[in-house]
Amino acid sequence: MTNLQRWLFYAALFAVPYLSVVLGTVQTQFTSKYLLQIQLLPLLLLVLFGVYSVWTVLYRTFTFNDCPEAAKELQSEILEARKDLIAKGFRFRD
Repeated sequence: MTNLQRWLFYAALFAVPYLSVVLGTVQTQFTSKYLLQIQLLPLLLLVLFGVYSVWTVLYRTFTFNDCPEAAKELQSEILEARKDLIAKGFRFRD
């Protein structure tokens, strides 16, 4: 199952009961009493998703790891490639 299929499945699991309540197909004492809250539920879920997204981005930004060993290794590989290119006749503009 792809990510898109999974998200569409979850959306259908939410949309079918929600639309049946909002459109009046299913009527119970609970749905009659809390109809306004049920109608505002998608807006609340959208706000919660936005808060979760912002939190996730900020958390991953602040906990981003530095890799000094990898940086040193990359610099040495760059120097090695430079030396190899110079040996083959390439001239750099520094």
